[in-house]
Amino acid sequence: MSVECVLDICGLFVAGLRLGLPAEEENLFDRLEQARVLSPELVRTLRAMRRFRNILVHEYGAVDDTIVFQLAGRLSKDTAAFTAEVTRALSDAGG
Repeated sequence: MSVECVLDICGLFVAGLRLGLPAEEENLFDRLEQARVLSPELVRTLRAMRRFRNILVHEYGAVDDTIVFQLAGRLSKDTAAFTAEVTRALSDAGG
């Protein structure tokens, strides 16, 4: 759910900043990085989060519960970094 919310917020930013229509979900990150809303480091993290979410949602293979638990522990740190960058972008935009 957290990853879905992050993706939704990225979509809202792309639309609100009129950065064009992304060809696919992955392009949201490219557009936000190019607009300097998100750092390259965070974009790499978000890509990994999205890939793992896809594995969980679409059940592409057996999922190791230990790995899920480890990644869940990182999620709060990663979403906090996302929140900080989004907040900075809003402040920079006067919003």
